Amino acid sequence: MIAVNETGFLPSAVKLAISDRPGTFHIVDDNDGKTLNTEVKVVDAGFDETAGCEVYRLDFSGVTVPGIYHLESETGEKSVVFKVEPHVYKTLKNSLLKFFYFQRCGCGLSGRYAGPFVRNICHTKKVSGLFLPKGWHDAGDYGRYVSAGAVTVAHMLYAFELFPKAFNDPVNIPESGNGMPDILNECRYELEFLSEMQDEDGGVHHKVTSWTFCDFVMPDQDDEEQLLFPVTSMATANFAAVMCIASRLFEKQDPAFARDCIHQAYLAGQWLMAHPENTDFHNPEGCNTGEYTDSSDVDERMWAFAELLRTDHYVVNDGDRSMMRASTQKESRQDRYIAHLISEFDLYEKNHPHADGRSEDDGFGWQDVSSLAAVSVIFDPANRAGEELRRRMISLLRSRADAFVDMQKDGCPLAMKVQDFVWGSNMVVSNRADVMVLMSLVLKQQEENSISGSETGEIKEIRAAQHDIGGYEAAALNQIHYLLGMNFMNVSYVTGFGEHAVKNPHNRVTVADNIDRPIPGALSGGPCTLLADEEIRKTADKNTPAQKCHADHYLSYSTNEIAIYWNSSLLFAAAYFDR
Repeated sequence: MIAVNETGFLPSAVKLAISDRPGTFHIVDDNDGKTLNTEVKVVDAGFDETAGCEVYRLDFSGVTVPGIYHLESETGEKSVVFKVEPHVYKTLKNSLLKFFYFQRCGCGLSGRYAGPFVRNICHTKKVSGLFLPKGWHDAGDYGRYVSAGAVTVAHMLYAFELFPKAFNDPVNIPESGNGMPDILNECRYELEFLSEMQDEDGGVHHKVTSWTFCDFVMPDQDDEEQLLFPVTSMATANFAAVMCIASRLFEKQDPAFARDCIHQAYLAGQWLMAHPENTDFHNPEGCNTGEYTDSSDVDERMWAFAELLRTDHYVVNDGDRSMMRASTQKESRQDRYIAHLISEFDLYEKNHPHADGRSEDDGFGWQDVSSLAAVSVIFDPANRAGEELRRRMISLLRSRADAFVDMQKDGCPLAMKVQDFVWGSNMVVSNRADVMVLMSLVLKQQEENSISGSETGEIKEIRAAQHDIGGYEAAALNQIHYLLGMNFMNVSYVTGFGEHAVKNPHNRVTVADNIDRPIPGALSGGPCTLLADEEIRKTADKNTPAQKCHADHYLSYSTNEIAIYWNSSLLFAAAYFDR
């Protein structure tokens, strides 16, 4: 087996493939069929417990000329073809973004925008007396969940805020061409749903779903009653944070919408202060839709107060509805935000749980959002949290990024251990890529500060970090390579990308639409050692290596489902490398 990123590589990047056997390998140019003189270095990387075998890394970084190539062994074994080009991830990035259009709830999809994947309008009935239009179907089911949606939008908005040039391309959605980048257009579709989930007192409802999952039918044929579930502190905190980000990024595009967002964020923040307890959510007996339970809301509160501190001071004018006009009140509120932020961060550092037993938290998912809080603090140009808190956040981020780089020393260049192959393991892979991307951005920021003559003791400490920008970037790219084919399933986990791309994701639309290919640009959940469904248990057992606990079958919901916050996580990394 020769497993390689089936989409391709940037010309100047380190280029690796993996094999389960040693030998001599060469590169073939598929344009003319000629063998390149470029050396393929073969390194025995040792036994990889996640793969269950000895791993040989094939390094062909010397291939820098744009083109189409494949690897071939001395015995004639071939890899799939792949590209080398400067914008090799552009189509991937745009497809990952377009995926969200296909997840839209409350509207029909026309052929002009959806191609063959047309469908009728869905879920238009009132829920508990409320009209709750729009939003995205969360995953392979038709539920809509506040925390999952908020984290998804945050991934997307932070990506746009940190590298906006990556999102210049329209992706052919109904709003394309309206003068607003399509990533903001798509995020707004979810944000308008989230805004309807807030009560008058500022609390935010946990989810809107049916009582149980519907059958494999198209969304317009889902006749299960939609229910509004209670307010939770987790949902309220995530809501407060993402509405802050939205208010910043929509300020120039739509000031009225930005004011509404910050006003709702303010109300959510007030609710959190008045309700310090964690109102953890559990499904009522008999309900089986997504639970999104969390035994600790400390990290969610930390993120909320970090964003409120950074953002709750914008858009002051005569029509202001955000209660930010009185400077003394504003100053007092900012003091409260930073006090709560420091208090929650102290609690988090003392005792934050590894909720699912992973080797290292990434803080970039829905259950632990601490790295999102770090993004808010570290990349605030006004540094409202102050140097000490910023330094602590950088230290948190760096410790994670360094741990993820170090995991790749032996075996596959993958930042995963056996215990990390949880439900949605591909999200863990992409989240870890995101953390390493963020650390490279921190170092770049510090370099710029140094050039401008503002180097501090903190910057010198950063310069002494274990890894440099190139190291973090190469390690982050290795995670993308894994997801796109450099793995021991020898499969690309993104639909439509690669010769061996997954074809049968657990997605009700894909099963019910009678189209013989899946919607492109959807990231599969990936290998899961829980073996939680009957389909994966047909091909895997407790002795199966973690990387091989995957089934490309729609009934394998524990290994092959799709989800919005998996896509947004990979979108963040892909956008960084195509900015």
